[in-house]
Amino acid sequence: MSKTLYGTTPITLGDSIYELVPSLGAVRAIEARFGGLRGAIQACEGLSIEGVAHIVAAGAGLTGKAATELPDEVWQTGVVEVSVQLRPYLLALLNPRGTQADEGNDKTATATAP
Repeated sequence: MSKTLYGTTPITLGDSIYELVPSLGAVRAIEARFGGLRGAIQACEGLSIEGVAHIVAAGAGLTGKAATELPDEVWQTGVVEVSVQLRPYLLALLNPRGTQADEGNDKTATATAP
């Protein structure tokens, strides 16, 4: 099963929908801002409008004017609502290959060498 789209998460801000794609570039941008993914999770839990906007921009690959307008969109939508939407995306960044359940494996399956 391909994991190409695993963790892709749509986020709704007002009338706009942003598709957050898990990528190394997004992880690097988030880690540079927050010192790691744990810091990003804490920014969401702390309801940081700027922090939440940065995560959305990193995941959606937004730069320039589009990225600088995000804090207003987060505030207008409600930082609580946006933070809740980010949880699945951040969890996907922590586990970019998906779970064993996604692959059809169970706990009793044994690993085999290729």
